[in-house]
Amino acid sequence: MSRYRETLTLVPLTVFLLTLLNTQTAGAQETGRDLTGSIGLGISSGPEFNGSDETSAGVIPIFDLTWRDRYFLNQRGLGVYALRNHGPNDLSVGIAIGYDFNERLVEDDARLAGLKDVEAGALLTAFAEYDAGIADLEFEVSHGLSSDGHEGTRATAAAEFGMPVGKRVYLSAKPFVTWADGSYTDAFYGVSAANAATSSFSRFEAGSGFERVGIELRASYDLTVRTGVFLGVEHARLLGDAQDSPISFDDSQTEISTGIIFRF
Repeated sequence: MSRYRETLTLVPLTVFLLTLLNTQTAGAQETGRDLTGSIGLGISSGPEFNGSDETSAGVIPIFDLTWRDRYFLNQRGLGVYALRNHGPNDLSVGIAIGYDFNERLVEDDARLAGLKDVEAGALLTAFAEYDAGIADLEFEVSHGLSSDGHEGTRATAAAEFGMPVGKRVYLSAKPFVTWADGSYTDAFYGVSAANAATSSFSRFEAGSGFERVGIELRASYDLTVRTGVFLGVEHARLLGDAQDSPISFDDSQTEISTGIIFRF
């Protein structure tokens, strides 16, 4: 369950952080400051690592907070908007530094014996969001900052289509495609000559290219004005060298998540 090990250790810290933020919110209302967003807790189950045919599950903290419509703390990390809901199509552009929980450890699967660990680490992300009317368009580029991680770059383009069903239900579908550079693909899918000599895999050089394509489906239900529950399913298929890699035991990658959210 290495995919969620760090997430589980973050839960106590997140609870403390949310308590602190709620305290600040009360003070913010008195001073006219603007802290808005949502917090919550969920459960997620997905592949043990990129290309794994085994799954692991864990508890995930959920937070999406915005301070004065400029600074934010969400799944991308702690960041700032250069533009926020700008123009008639609500263009938003920003940058964030966060933590990439995606990793591959030898202890996760006995078949990985002899390979080098790819550990989780800091991640720098730049993004743009644009309301195109029929869909919300998203584009983001992230780069790994940890020397024990992949130190690679990924770019993801997505389009989210959503619609309300009645007064309480909201459904959305977000197809996406991800491109990765050679540093990322070689870390997760490549087998160096040295690793080939110490493992059961033949040498495999993974280069840059489209890494995966998929779709994220999500349904949410409002229990009250400020409280809701959700169910999400993300299904992706590995492409190119990610698909051809001997370390990819399953080209089909599915993640399921559910939880509760509190808005304020």
